[in-house]
Amino acid sequence: MIINSGALIMQAFTEKLISHRKIVTTLAIILTLFWGLNLVNLRIDGGFTSVLPESDPDFLFNQSIEEEFGSADEIIILISNDDGIYSRETTELITGLSEALADISEIEGERIIDMVSLYGFNSPQQSGETEQLAELENFMRNDPLAAGTINSSDGKTTMILAPVSGEISMEDEELRALVRELEQIVEKARVAHSGFEILLSGHPVVNAEIMDKMANDLYLLFPIAITAVALMLLLILRSLRGMLIPLVITLMSVIWTFGLKGLLHSPLTITETVIPVILISISCADGIHIVSEAFHFMHHGMDSKTAIVRTIGDLWKPVTLTSLTTALGFASFIFSSGRSLRNMGLFLAFGVITAMIFSLFFIPVLFSWYKPTVKHENRSHYKRQFKLLKLIEHATEFFLRWRLVIIVIAAIVLGLSAFGMMNINTDTDEIRYFKEGNPIRQTAELIETEMGGLSMLQIILEGQEDSFRELSVLRDMETVQKTISARPEVSSVVSLADTVSYMYYLMRGRSVDYFEIPDNQNFINRLLLISNSGEEDRSSMLSTYVNDDFSRARIMIRITDSNTRVLEKLLSDIDSDLDVFRTRGLSVGFAGDYLRVSNSRIIVESQVLSLTITLGIILIVLSIIYRSLLHGLIVSMPVVIAVLFNFAVMWLLKVSLNPATAIIAAVGLGVGIDYSIHIYSRLRLLRERGESPRSCIVNSATESARGIISNAASVGVGFLILLLSAYRIINDMGWIIALTMLTTSLSSLILLPCLLSFLPGNKPSAEKLNKKPA
Repeated sequence: MIINSGALIMQAFTEKLISHRKIVTTLAIILTLFWGLNLVNLRIDGGFTSVLPESDPDFLFNQSIEEEFGSADEIIILISNDDGIYSRETTELITGLSEALADISEIEGERIIDMVSLYGFNSPQQSGETEQLAELENFMRNDPLAAGTINSSDGKTTMILAPVSGEISMEDEELRALVRELEQIVEKARVAHSGFEILLSGHPVVNAEIMDKMANDLYLLFPIAITAVALMLLLILRSLRGMLIPLVITLMSVIWTFGLKGLLHSPLTITETVIPVILISISCADGIHIVSEAFHFMHHGMDSKTAIVRTIGDLWKPVTLTSLTTALGFASFIFSSGRSLRNMGLFLAFGVITAMIFSLFFIPVLFSWYKPTVKHENRSHYKRQFKLLKLIEHATEFFLRWRLVIIVIAAIVLGLSAFGMMNINTDTDEIRYFKEGNPIRQTAELIETEMGGLSMLQIILEGQEDSFRELSVLRDMETVQKTISARPEVSSVVSLADTVSYMYYLMRGRSVDYFEIPDNQNFINRLLLISNSGEEDRSSMLSTYVNDDFSRARIMIRITDSNTRVLEKLLSDIDSDLDVFRTRGLSVGFAGDYLRVSNSRIIVESQVLSLTITLGIILIVLSIIYRSLLHGLIVSMPVVIAVLFNFAVMWLLKVSLNPATAIIAAVGLGVGIDYSIHIYSRLRLLRERGESPRSCIVNSATESARGIISNAASVGVGFLILLLSAYRIINDMGWIIALTMLTTSLSSLILLPCLLSFLPGNKPSAEKLNKKPA
């Protein structure tokens, strides 16, 4: 009676909307224009730290280190020449590039490092050009600090390292302008020095490329997704005007969602570029169900107004329920501490609810204007439909006969999937966001393999004032450095201990035998005093590794691989080596690329939290609606198994968990549960009509199958559009969610009837269960 009264209320309200359809349409257009005007406020955030909350302790600690020691983000210019780099033309090229970089306000010119500046500062008396170049090569190959840092061992490649000012954000539009200016400088150098290969890299360049590709993805994927879904709708609905109705609803929900982001000045992160594709794929589902059902009634002689009113009365509850479960799945990310994941979940939830409201209240208005054309019955089409239904019916009968085997297989799949989920690699290395052929990725990987790597881990040591003047502390620092340097993934380690050793080396006439920490505390004190008050370059070198009162020092570790798993293993392995500082009462912290580890932690936490909360919410909602915890659990189980199975696939194919793939569980559960809901809702309806248990189970799957398959296909095709993205991680998200639509729909159609057959009142007799289909 509650359902009937609800249907009557919705029908009456729908008739009211239709009677005022001009006013409703005008209001919808005005509101959509309002949200559309806010699109101009959208800005792009390409930084990997967008995953981190602004209150995250690691994020705040890293900010304090940058404020004290300067930014660790560097522009890298890679210069190669097959004839070698120790030539007059190379030094002129390097000098010209470094001077051009120093003139840019966003570059910390005094901290630019290149082989000319290193040699010019530390060189002995220079003589003729030939002798000078020979001294330069000897210096870069044998100097304790210069050797192996910015020049390759074969003498054919060198780097210019230019720190970016901390005043420019890695997520700021100004960064893109900076990189465009750098590209112009590099291009001029390429023209002037055609014999050299000159490449631009570094984390700021990678982030700027991400922001550019994000904009390109929006412009490319949105129209393609619209076109693909429109063709799917046309194929399913077989009506051009019928196709336009859900398409208009979808476009309006996308405009409202991005308009809200613009109004709130919420930046667009890399994962949020797929919001239009997700909304297009998901929002059309309700429109398909409503328009298809209305067409069904019109084929039985109803006019468009009567048909749509009847449809809303019948479908308002399943449409509301499926939309709410999907929205709640996305909204579960509100509990994530990561900014980008939390924002994405909230705006997707808003988009889904907006699409639901439009579907229930604006589709009837649009449909009421629909004037169907007279068509001859396509008998061959109905014959194909009948054959398909019979095939599904026979298949369901077959699955029910082997229900125990299917349930056992499902249990095995669940166990293997849980194992795979626990062993998935997590990676937040933005270099691997790009496809393998991307020039930015190729340059970065070249630097990793040939020049020591892009990633820099900072070990931060903190103590009392003058703690790091002590000889014993410097000795410990030197010992730890040697241990870390021996690791294969580490290309270089530099700290205050090296700075002190180098100063002693210079004072002793550049004898390699004296590149060591002096064994005298008073001498060290005088050495540090002279260096700190002497030449600006030496003072700058010292301040790179220790603060003014010697209470905080840092050890800089360059790593050959930016993969998060490599960094996590390094941190785990060296943790015991750092105990020597802890026993002295010094605190040990981490900065720089350590934030990738923090990102990884947040992504894993968000994934587990989202999966748990989404499942819990769905279970609670279904249990309340169906008034049974057992029924809610059974309806949820096929979708849970199917979603977890996709994590096993990710593990087997070595697809990492990252900011993009982290939303797979929420999408899979939120959308996939719709299929189980439709089957179970149909079963309850058939049971109310008095059909036998066997007929209820078989017919519920059979009658729901066409809609489920159509829905899964349209949503899957929408997500496959993401394969056209410039980002590998977005490609992975696209095909995995498309696979999720396949697995959740099949699991609902195969496993759910088997589970439902064991419920009291649904269990068919052995005779009926084993009865061969006609």
